[in-house]
Amino acid sequence: MKVPEDFAGRKGKCPKCKNAILIPASQIVADLLTPAPQAIEQPSEKSPYNLTFLDNPRNLTPPTKSPHQYSEPDTAGQDQNMLLRGYRKPEPDTPPTRKLPWIIDIFLYPANTPGLTIIAIAVILPFVLHGLTKFLSIFTITFPPGIVFLVLIVIIRFLLGIILFCYIWWYLSECIRDSAFGGLRAPETAGSTPGFAEMICIVFRIIACAAVALAPAIVYLIFTKRIDRILWILYGCGAFVFPMAWLAVTMFDSVSALNPILIIPSILSTLLRYFALALFYYMPAFAIPMLIYILPRNWAMDHFLKLTGIYLSMVTCHLLGRFYFRTREKLNWEV
Repeated sequence: MKVPEDFAGRKGKCPKCKNAILIPASQIVADLLTPAPQAIEQPSEKSPYNLTFLDNPRNLTPPTKSPHQYSEPDTAGQDQNMLLRGYRKPEPDTPPTRKLPWIIDIFLYPANTPGLTIIAIAVILPFVLHGLTKFLSIFTITFPPGIVFLVLIVIIRFLLGIILFCYIWWYLSECIRDSAFGGLRAPETAGSTPGFAEMICIVFRIIACAAVALAPAIVYLIFTKRIDRILWILYGCGAFVFPMAWLAVTMFDSVSALNPILIIPSILSTLLRYFALALFYYMPAFAIPMLIYILPRNWAMDHFLKLTGIYLSMVTCHLLGRFYFRTREKLNWEV
């Protein structure tokens, strides 16, 4: 893989094995590719010029090289120099630019084929299964043996709900990672979808982020058993820290990034931008309850609210990744 030189020293995720790798500096690669001085090859014991008396030919004359004999040129050094030049001076990748004002373009982040496909899978499929469940529940009134199909559909719907839940949170993490490297639209993940175990691992990492961010408020509630102003302040501080914690865990691909020594200085070094990010990040948290209060509640409207929630969550994850893209020098996470 070939990356721009300014990414040297940072961590990335291999698109094939999904492991975190450290991008080396070009000088380190140059040292690794420099061949070591080779020792002069000594004739082995089985060389035709060092045979024993049992198999030594009587008239062994060394072959003479014709002055006009063609010799193949040694291009190893030239190939090495070309490789080093190709690594040190990669073709510049022009980052994509927004064609619309950013305040409008960020809301179009999921509006491409991969993003709309994910939303359709997460919303339309449960919608169809819900409608099928309603139909079978009515059908079993006139045909009681149909309850077998109803139970089967309910089990499938439950298992599918768990899988889709883990898949959506994994995809939101991929939106953060892709936006952190300059992406402006929802990433294509058709060829890199992980197994169910890895998706569960991502979900547990996000739960760990929320647990660490809200730990002071939870501890205060357990010991004092009071819901007062201090509790709400602690909950507010935890909600303020959560986006940075999730960003750190996603970029480091490890829960070891949940370190206050890493997270708190990162927030302080980018305080104004991070404060503006937090206001946009919790936009779905205020928009969804408002829609629930305004719109009538039924099973079709519930799926519409789910669609809106996933769409806005992808937008906020895009903002979180772009925050890293814009402020990675101030965050200084490579060190």
